[in-house]
Amino acid sequence: MLNWDDLKFFLAVCRAGSIRAAAQSLGVNHATVSRRINNFEASLGERVFDRTQQGYVRTRLGDEIFEEASYLEERLSSIDRKIVGKDENLEGEVRVTMPDLLGQHLLMEGIVAFCRQYPLIDIQISGTVKLLNLANREADVAFRICDTPPEYLIGRRLAYIHRACYIAREFENKLTDSSWLARQKLIGWTDKYQRPIGVLASAYPRFDVQHKISNGDFQLKACESGLGISVLPCLIGDVNESLVRVPPYVTEKKFELWVLSHPDLRKNAKIQAFVRFMTDYVLDKKSLIEGEEYNKNWLA
Repeated sequence: MLNWDDLKFFLAVCRAGSIRAAAQSLGVNHATVSRRINNFEASLGERVFDRTQQGYVRTRLGDEIFEEASYLEERLSSIDRKIVGKDENLEGEVRVTMPDLLGQHLLMEGIVAFCRQYPLIDIQISGTVKLLNLANREADVAFRICDTPPEYLIGRRLAYIHRACYIAREFENKLTDSSWLARQKLIGWTDKYQRPIGVLASAYPRFDVQHKISNGDFQLKACESGLGISVLPCLIGDVNESLVRVPPYVTEKKFELWVLSHPDLRKNAKIQAFVRFMTDYVLDKKSLIEGEEYNKNWLA
């Protein structure tokens, strides 16, 4: 008889593509995952993965088991959601997922305030851009930057995330010199996203790109330290006293910020209390997120 714990390890490797990545997603040691997969294959008397240089690739048997195990996982998750969805207690665990930059620069202060108001609720945070599966209860609540959320989830758009061009405040007195400004370098993000397009591209000179930094915190630190001009979310740049916007100070509406949960959990008291609290918290900061605070604070 198949053991559900073995199937969980099997599914994790299927989705991650490697033992190490699966171990990270499960929060266990990679040796544990390797041992469980080897034992699983030994119990079946046949391999479910081919070990290749590209990672673990399912065999034909692995494909068959993956299809059945995925269906079983969904049914078990559905039962779990329905049970959890009836919980009327304002205590226990709420699992939340969000991109780390949102957590650090926007949401954490609100989460701390929520925990003080509801001290019996235990918040578990996963800071990642990975889209965790809310149907399988990898998380209960997701803050996502997206245009179209999955149809199986419920939620609301909280704000549009605006971006602007920033430079270190040490250069503020030079920003009126158009020839100096035109010679400044733009810090790129990746090969694909080296320079802005759309509104920002039309509002500024075509800055040459020098350097690429894909980590948000590193990009911010580089800009603060004077490495060049950086395109940053207004919710980060507008409250940073080490930075100023680059004239003509325009913003670009780039992303949508959503809060999402599964409809089966709409009657769970602690989850809905968290969603309501954080919705109010973010809406109170909507003008900052959408780039309106800079005009009030710096251009008045």
